[in-house]
Amino acid sequence: MALSSLVSRITPNILLFLSLINFNSATAKNNEQTLIMMGSAIETCTTLSPQFCKLDAPLRDEKSALYALSTDSIGQIKKDWPTANKSHLTATITNLNTLLKTHQTLLSKRELLWAWRDIASQQMSELTQLEFDYVIDMLQVAQPDGQGRVLNIDLKNSKADQLWLEDSYKFIAASLKVKAENPKLLVVSATSRDPYFTASYYETVLSQMGVAVEWLALTPALATALTQGQCGQLEQFRHKHMGLYNREAVFPKRVNTERRLCEQGVESLIEKINNSTGIVLAGNNSNTHNLSASFYNPDGKAYPWTSAVRDVPVLIAENKNAEFVAVQHIENKPQRAADVLINKKVKTKPGLESVEYAFLKSQFSETNSLALLATSLETTNQHVGLGIDANTSLVVIKSNEGNVLTVLGERGVIGLTLEQAQSYRYSYWPSGSVFNYNKQRFSLNQRSTENALPNIKIPSLPMQRFNNILTDNKLRSLTQALCLSQDTTAVGQQGAFLVSLNATDETSYKRINASRYGCAIEQLALKFSEIN
Repeated sequence: MALSSLVSRITPNILLFLSLINFNSATAKNNEQTLIMMGSAIETCTTLSPQFCKLDAPLRDEKSALYALSTDSIGQIKKDWPTANKSHLTATITNLNTLLKTHQTLLSKRELLWAWRDIASQQMSELTQLEFDYVIDMLQVAQPDGQGRVLNIDLKNSKADQLWLEDSYKFIAASLKVKAENPKLLVVSATSRDPYFTASYYETVLSQMGVAVEWLALTPALATALTQGQCGQLEQFRHKHMGLYNREAVFPKRVNTERRLCEQGVESLIEKINNSTGIVLAGNNSNTHNLSASFYNPDGKAYPWTSAVRDVPVLIAENKNAEFVAVQHIENKPQRAADVLINKKVKTKPGLESVEYAFLKSQFSETNSLALLATSLETTNQHVGLGIDANTSLVVIKSNEGNVLTVLGERGVIGLTLEQAQSYRYSYWPSGSVFNYNKQRFSLNQRSTENALPNIKIPSLPMQRFNNILTDNKLRSLTQALCLSQDTTAVGQQGAFLVSLNATDETSYKRINASRYGCAIEQLALKFSEIN
């Protein structure tokens, strides 16, 4: 399909960006790669996710997952209890037998949990996460197709706050079809606790782009079995490395796909990846442990297929998966910003290395991650960070001349560059921005500068110290106010730290779009200092 026929169907922002890029489908290695990194999860209207549908969406009365209480399943739970806590086991078996007397039909997970809570809320809450997950896994039963059904709902039935995905889908489809006449997209759902369950969701949603989509059964269990030559132990590896049970009974077709991939060997897996046009790193869990374990062994050494995924022509990653695309990804759990600045403790693990020059952080403004990203830059050998806001995608086109980046969706992307201890350069690129990365420096693309909107007149900021500036998206709001008012300085406070913002000769402000987050900021000096 010709590029002209593709771009005629996509939005003006994407059209502008594609016009800047010289796609080279013959050189499909890392230096000619397209990356699409989403700051939020791919959440749209399907049977598996009805919470994202409009109220009048034509959903059939289906259960996305089915559970059943039976003498056999309760007996199996008793036989293979995963911990040494016998009191938890005894209480669980007693309560499940009580439920069996009144609930003998298929249940949704919600129905099962409400019934359990009604008779033993405290007992259920006392279970460890492993014990709870084990019980739920063991009570789940197979869908008729052995894979997990998903009702295919058009994106137009999604709620308004999910429509940001549309531009990203169009860009993904355009990028894939430029790279190959008949593109093939592989989905890795390893970040999910249960990648077999979520595989159907991603196959259904992503197939709406009009390209062939296939689940790649790359899981921690597969990685271990492949490298140890023990494909017959996949079930045991699921228990040990994923805390996942009963999948062979619930999703027999998915498990068979994984087993066949294992039996075909490492070289076949690498060939399958190399023959694909693109890969999606997807999963509905905020913990990237399973994703890391699918690409790196327990000693931190990359598996043989890791570089093949790193170099795939089009690489797409959602939410926490987007952070894994960098050389390192930050593992810290959410902490108060002031604590991060004081303790300066950051834990990182290796990523795919498709982005070599920056940390990546998803849902950046929404999780108030500036302090964490700044501290990560100061305590590691990385000097640049990129934060992708929720409902926003960052697209990177790599070439030998440098990287060209664009922002799609509702909000924006921040850039943070370390200058010296606690001193940084802060940039913000709203949706529609096109900017470059070359010679360790970001700059707004000339086309974006030339098409900027006229400045608007708003009052200057009050002369005050803005409290709790690193919470509740306040920093993004303050920097946008600086940009719109063309002011040069502002001061915020977070705990025992001042956060100073100052425009310099290198700072520039440009209105890219008319939204509340539509003002581009480049090279604003940002400094942390302790209050004496």
